[in-house]
Amino acid sequence: MRDGAAREPGARLRQLRSRRGFTQEALSEAAGLSVQCIKKIEQGGSARMETYHQIAKALGVTTVWFVVPGSPEPIAESENVALLADMRGAIIPPVGLDGTALHDTADQDEPSPARLRDAVDATAAAYHGDRYDHLAQVFPELIKSAQYHVARFDGSDADGREALRLRADVLGLAGRYLLQVRAHDLALTALQQSLRDASAIGNTPLAASALCSQAWAMLRQGRLAEVERFCAATAGELEPRVSVATKEELAAWGWLLLRAASAAVRNTRTKEAEEYLSIAEMAGARLGREEKGFPGHRAFGPVTVALMRAEVAMVAGEPERGLSIMDGISPAAGRPHSSTWNRSQIERSWACLETGDTDRATEILQELKARSPQWLRYQQRAKDTAEGILKARTRIPTAAQREIADFLGVQD
Repeated sequence: MRDGAAREPGARLRQLRSRRGFTQEALSEAAGLSVQCIKKIEQGGSARMETYHQIAKALGVTTVWFVVPGSPEPIAESENVALLADMRGAIIPPVGLDGTALHDTADQDEPSPARLRDAVDATAAAYHGDRYDHLAQVFPELIKSAQYHVARFDGSDADGREALRLRADVLGLAGRYLLQVRAHDLALTALQQSLRDASAIGNTPLAASALCSQAWAMLRQGRLAEVERFCAATAGELEPRVSVATKEELAAWGWLLLRAASAAVRNTRTKEAEEYLSIAEMAGARLGREEKGFPGHRAFGPVTVALMRAEVAMVAGEPERGLSIMDGISPAAGRPHSSTWNRSQIERSWACLETGDTDRATEILQELKARSPQWLRYQQRAKDTAEGILKARTRIPTAAQREIADFLGVQD
């Protein structure tokens, strides 16, 4: 046993389980997991954050109680390192002896903020259209062009400020794309540069958009308490007078509260999550219906808030309530961007699985595969759902279940 083994999740789980008077079988039943899963963790195996969340709820502790610092185990280098080399070079360019970043871009002789703005808007449309293969090709050169525009213009004049805004915009989009393909550290680098640029020109709504995406990246890394703390604090700083607030102010404030709620419920702080949602609902209600076109190419409104309320219910172990909330969303209220809506449909599929309706769970994944195949293949929650469908079956898998499992790389 290596040094510090007593601080590992398995040892901590074993000690806490014993103190709470649970057998492995009793804990597995209370957490809704298999006995094999509990045994695996206690014997030193790893688990996803969602699994620790279920165990934490059963034992009455926060999710991050199981996470302790330590050196990671060595792993094989992913082929994604090479695939993302151009993107990495654009976001983190080499620096010369004089400290100047060395940008290599095709438009060095004729910078044009107007042309760059059109390219960023087209890329945003591709992102919301889930055209991931296209994005992988265009992002590196677009980021290099934005870097070059900032270097060429004086940041104090109109063109210079616009160059900074456009770089913040494209790096924010790139960060969100990188999160989808699970390149979390590179995504954080892009998002934090986006946040710095937006802050430098005093564009608070655009800065808030980058901050929300930064929170998403940190959630993916299991930094639940941090995310709740800084999103709640920033929402408090930005809290507007709802009766006179602009739509941009309401959207920025609302999104921060939703991120805080998402972190809180995953850290078994459901009461706090519900409180954040109740406040966010005021922002959504003020807008009246879902609206798009906010800074950072975001949408916000009562539908976005309702989808998060449904997600909170599902994470808290109430799939029936989550499904009821989703069923109550009126088409007349509008729809958010596809990535937000599609993600909610994965949660709907998971809730159907949890309530025993594997056929409907499969149908929803099929619909997502038909609508957004490039996006779906990167979604871990979809893979978990497909795996759960196979495990829950009482007969030979249907052709549709096998097709979805094969598409997502899930082994029977």
